[in-house]
Amino acid sequence: MHSFLQSSNDLLRQRGYRLTPQRHMILRVIQEADEHLSIDQIMERVQQLNPYVSLSTIYRTIELLKNVGLVRESHLPGEQPLYETAEGQQAHHHLICRRCKATFHLDEELLGNLNEQLQKQYHFHGLSLELMAAGYCHECWQKIQQEPTQA
Repeated sequence: MHSFLQSSNDLLRQRGYRLTPQRHMILRVIQEADEHLSIDQIMERVQQLNPYVSLSTIYRTIELLKNVGLVRESHLPGEQPLYETAEGQQAHHHLICRRCKATFHLDEELLGNLNEQLQKQYHFHGLSLELMAAGYCHECWQKIQQEPTQA
């Protein structure tokens, strides 16, 4: 964790920002999570550390951290965005259960060299590739199959 926070501090300084105590807490909460976090979850965890951090501070900080590439946002249509650290990966893929919201990171090599092909064919540079696939995990699918059908 220390190296992530140190490299985050370095990156923020390079971009003309400081790693304020609030930014440090928010980064630490996201980095220590074993899951993707919603704004509400981030707020709850940060306020356990410091109850005086406001929701607007959380939103502004998340936006800054996204813009400098320290935090990644993922969301399904109609769902709240979820946040995680963006520790140096260009390709990032998720498989999400629509029912229980379980989130799985997929192998970066799943799509082969699609990133390079897109850069070459469409002349895009600094491209990042994020795939979000949604369906039902095995347990949820079994439950759905056992539910009575509505006529």
